[in-house]
Amino acid sequence: MEQIEQAVMYALGPQVDPNLKAQANAYCESIKNSPDGWQVCLELFMKEPKALPEARFFALQVLENTLQTRFDTLDSNAVDYIRRNMMEYLGREFVDNNSASNEESFIRNKVAQSLTLLFIHVYPTIWPTFFKDMMALAKAPTGGSHEKAADFFVRLCISIDEEIARLDIPRTRQEVIRNTNIKDTMRMGDVQLLASYWFELLQEFRSTNANIAQLVLKNIGSYIAWMDISLVVNDQVMSVLYELLGDANLRIPACECLADVISKGMLPMDKLNMIQMLNIVDVLARLDLSEPEFVEYVARLVNVLGTELCKIYTEPSLPTEGKATAWAMIEQITPYLLKFLANEYDDTSSAVFPFVNDMLYILKKQKKQMQAFSQGQHEFLGSLLNVVIMKMRYDEETDWGNDEDEPEEEALFFEMRKNLRIFTEHIAAINEELYVGFIHSFAMGIMNKYKTGTELDWRDVELCLYVLYCYGEALSKASMVFVNANDTLTPLGELISEMVSSNISAYPHPSAPLQYFENIARYYQFFEHRHDHLPQALSAFVDHRGLHHPLKQIRTRCWYLFHRFVKNLKPRMGPYVEHVLSSIGDLLAIQAEPVVETSTMDGMPIPAASTFDSQLYLFETVGLLISLEGNDPMKQTEYLKIVLEPLVEGIQKSLSQPSDDELFMLQLHHYIMAIGSVAKGYPSLDKPSEIREPWTLVFVQATEIILSALQAYSQALVIRDAVRYAFARLITCLGSQILPYLPSLINGLLTECQVTELVDFLPFIGLVAHKYKPMVEPIMDELLVPLVKRVFDFLNTAPSGTDEAVLLLDLRKAYLNFITNLFNANLERVFISERNLEHLNTILQTVLHFAKDNSDPTTQKMSFGVFLKMVNSWANNHPGFDIFVYNELIPITFSVPMSAAFNLSDGQSILVFGEITSIQKAMCVKQGAKFIEYMKTVFFPSIQCPPETAETYCQAVQQYDGKQFKKYFQSFITEAKR
Repeated sequence: MEQIEQAVMYALGPQVDPNLKAQANAYCESIKNSPDGWQVCLELFMKEPKALPEARFFALQVLENTLQTRFDTLDSNAVDYIRRNMMEYLGREFVDNNSASNEESFIRNKVAQSLTLLFIHVYPTIWPTFFKDMMALAKAPTGGSHEKAADFFVRLCISIDEEIARLDIPRTRQEVIRNTNIKDTMRMGDVQLLASYWFELLQEFRSTNANIAQLVLKNIGSYIAWMDISLVVNDQVMSVLYELLGDANLRIPACECLADVISKGMLPMDKLNMIQMLNIVDVLARLDLSEPEFVEYVARLVNVLGTELCKIYTEPSLPTEGKATAWAMIEQITPYLLKFLANEYDDTSSAVFPFVNDMLYILKKQKKQMQAFSQGQHEFLGSLLNVVIMKMRYDEETDWGNDEDEPEEEALFFEMRKNLRIFTEHIAAINEELYVGFIHSFAMGIMNKYKTGTELDWRDVELCLYVLYCYGEALSKASMVFVNANDTLTPLGELISEMVSSNISAYPHPSAPLQYFENIARYYQFFEHRHDHLPQALSAFVDHRGLHHPLKQIRTRCWYLFHRFVKNLKPRMGPYVEHVLSSIGDLLAIQAEPVVETSTMDGMPIPAASTFDSQLYLFETVGLLISLEGNDPMKQTEYLKIVLEPLVEGIQKSLSQPSDDELFMLQLHHYIMAIGSVAKGYPSLDKPSEIREPWTLVFVQATEIILSALQAYSQALVIRDAVRYAFARLITCLGSQILPYLPSLINGLLTECQVTELVDFLPFIGLVAHKYKPMVEPIMDELLVPLVKRVFDFLNTAPSGTDEAVLLLDLRKAYLNFITNLFNANLERVFISERNLEHLNTILQTVLHFAKDNSDPTTQKMSFGVFLKMVNSWANNHPGFDIFVYNELIPITFSVPMSAAFNLSDGQSILVFGEITSIQKAMCVKQGAKFIEYMKTVFFPSIQCPPETAETYCQAVQQYDGKQFKKYFQSFITEAKR
């Protein structure tokens, strides 16, 4: 025993030599796993004087492990030995008044766990008197209970309930059966004894030891779920429980216990009768609700009561009188629901959210069934809307934008606000007229006060603007109108009109302008009906209230909102182009900031959003506005020069700079991105024809300088990213003028590109092919081999890890999509041109390799899809390709589905199979007798296929349509696999 004690201390000692610690751990593990280790450890646990606490805890761990995993190896003498020792320990430790020891709580809890594990194996068969013995131990001969023993007893009861009744712990079927038998046996007598003794303990210790009384209440609340309700819901127990609701030390556990009683699973009418008998409304009226923490628990009690009553009310089997009773009781507690929802503490408000949800569900269902609402229901809905809206207000302690000091507090407020907003949307769905009337009255009231000079709290102004934003989210699309048929404003139209004309955007607190601009962008359609309000909205946007706001978080958000606003109102923006451009010119100065990294949840650093990310929206907006000057090409050109020349000059000055300065490279990146964003603002050309407008020369010059930057700094990833972004945008507005620059662009990007870039770049080339067919054919002919070679360079490398393997898989797909896009753009001739023909076989072999790979059905389907396009284009027209089809493609259309790895019942594999059958049908259609002759005389004999089966196949492929042939070939493959 001393050796075990010493080993435990060595194993746990922080300063112990690592080798000695390892030996000690190994020794402890051997004791734990030895057949008689539990016996030695039990002796160690029981010895007097006591061993060190750590050693005694280890001893209990070994005993617990034996009871949990090897109980079947113990004979009856061993079980009795454990039982006697545990009872001796309990008597010595918790009953013997001479014991001066005060057992550590972690030892006491471990003993309770060990006894619980013993209990589930020995009750009721070996130790049927378990509970009687435990109670006898706790009861004092002179009356009352031993305090320590009583404390341990109630803890043990909690441990037993967790082991046999907790529903959130996974159990095996055998454990469920065992636990059910234990509970059934307990219900026959022991539960009654327990309930009676708990009541005695509650009465005995409610004034002298609040901890024991709390544990008793926890026991009642836990066991009530599976014991007879009458053992608790009786005059004797309930009167004490109600008294304890007035006891400062016990009212919270009493409240929780009462909630557990109400939550007990029962038949609807039985539950309703019980709730009636409890008469909780009268109890609630007598409670002292001055202490915030207790109020939260009372709110939880009301929530449980409300949700249970709602559940009863919606029960289809409930008789009419029961339904009426349930609703009457619901109406009795709705004042408490509203009171707690309006509470200043958010935890208390949130506690009744489920009850609010259930009430709204009932009323929505009632409306759906077109049942009339009572006066009480109308009043409740109005009161609820009022409380919910007021609860959305920032409270006095929560400040706006305090992200740095207490970000969690504001995040919790936003989460609660989101839930409250959902409630308002439900109310709007139930009674739109009520919702519209309330929001209109509330918001108008605040804005009118502002107009008349009344001093307002920022929280009220922010709430007014926020609920106005929510208005549009709550109403149906049909109700989202601003003007009536007679050209008068709707309530929503009036609110937007008042918001703009009241100049509330000038309210000094930053929350007001930010929400104002969110609303302006949200309700942009209003300005299509009331053009006269647009100048005022634009003025607010471009001055210190919006785009020039002193606070960066508002300023940068407004840059995005302004972009949305202008883009949506593009047809109306013509008269304001000059005013807006002159107002925001100073915001287009670019200043690179050092990259700041933030950590994600998985610990990986990612770049934080920079000011420039938001600034790009301004450049795109500028491009959009300048493009509106289409009727005056000279003015358009002038504006474009004003914007682009500083960017072009910035790039030119940079070309002589060294590339090892990270901030300098970032500045260059920003210049190029900004040019791309200006181009993005221009509308895409429907037809990429030759454009000879003066303004295109400005973009062409920018294109040339961007290519110069690429040639100078092609080794820099940030520059390649920016150039790719810019060209993707320039291509949409310059038409065919961009084409001469594509070879330099593609070669410049390919020289140093990484896998991720290539995955992004291949779709871009596919887009170019589609947009500029057939003009782009000479360029594609020139660039095909360098592009494909770069793809091969990556695909031929072994991935260094999972992430790289995924990237290479993405590259496969991008490559196959690229080939498909060339066929779709009728540019397939580039594969067989004089320049590229010698490389065709290499391309075919890569696609063939992917087609054979059963581990990736998605890529496999794409590969066979590429071959299908090739067959449709080249069969009969390209002798070399025909040889490839017969020698290599046709064989794999049989070997792939016949492979054991190919699963014909898998959805993805069925798609692959569809492409395979389409290839065979296409070859038959294209080459007819030649294909059939080959199959009969060459292919089928080569795979030892019986002549009659080959004949059937040849008839099927000629006579059946695609769907029928696919069905036939599926049976062919299934039969071949047997």
